[in-house]
Amino acid sequence: MPRHTLLILATFVLPFYAVACAPTPRAALEVGAPDPASLIASLKERQNEIKSFRGLGELSLMVGSERQTTRVAWIGSQPGNLRVETLGLWGLPHLTFIINGSTFYLYAHAEDRCFKGKATARSLSRLVSVPLRVEDLFVVLSGQVPVLPFRDAKIRRSEKAGQWCLALYKGWGRLVERMWIAEGGKTVEEIEVFNGRGKLQYRVAFTQVREVKGVWIPRRIIISNEQDPVLSLHVEEFLTEVAIPEGAYEPNIACD
Repeated sequence: MPRHTLLILATFVLPFYAVACAPTPRAALEVGAPDPASLIASLKERQNEIKSFRGLGELSLMVGSERQTTRVAWIGSQPGNLRVETLGLWGLPHLTFIINGSTFYLYAHAEDRCFKGKATARSLSRLVSVPLRVEDLFVVLSGQVPVLPFRDAKIRRSEKAGQWCLALYKGWGRLVERMWIAEGGKTVEEIEVFNGRGKLQYRVAFTQVREVKGVWIPRRIIISNEQDPVLSLHVEEFLTEVAIPEGAYEPNIACD
């Protein structure tokens, strides 16, 4: 088995913890600023509008200490099911990653081996090197912006002209997410996610945003840890409201 395949497979053999949430928003408004509650409601509405999607592009990610670049295709549908395939020569699937409810599957086609486990933030972090929640990965691959559970929201002017910074907090003023918003609330250019104790967990940058059938979709998505990018996705094609094949979220063989 190729070494990079072993590295990817090895990341998905242990189940870990789940994440719970229950947001109750309140907002603090700076003079002249967009309304935080309206911005958040708009972001959530965009997420809910996309019932299914399909994408094609190029994925670059860190696997151990090595950076791998591959063609990738993905489909997803509400309430959070996802199928991502890395493509080898002639466009044939090499690795298939599936999220179906609370379970993930990882299938290596060449070796005809399949693993499964609990679909949690920690299990996913073994692949993308940051503690990205499974539900947030679904939102990101649908071209939208995840909104973490929060209690309070505050907005201020960003140092960059034409931008606002929207900060979300849990109880006791614990920062959990920051968003840099442009174009009067139409687009989010970057988010930062924190662990509630002020430690940055990861960033997601959305660039070259364009409109696809009334939905704003980025052409490039970059996920970074505290120091460096760990995943970059160049979106070449993206469609919404697509038909999902029967059995798309089930592996073709029995999984260990």
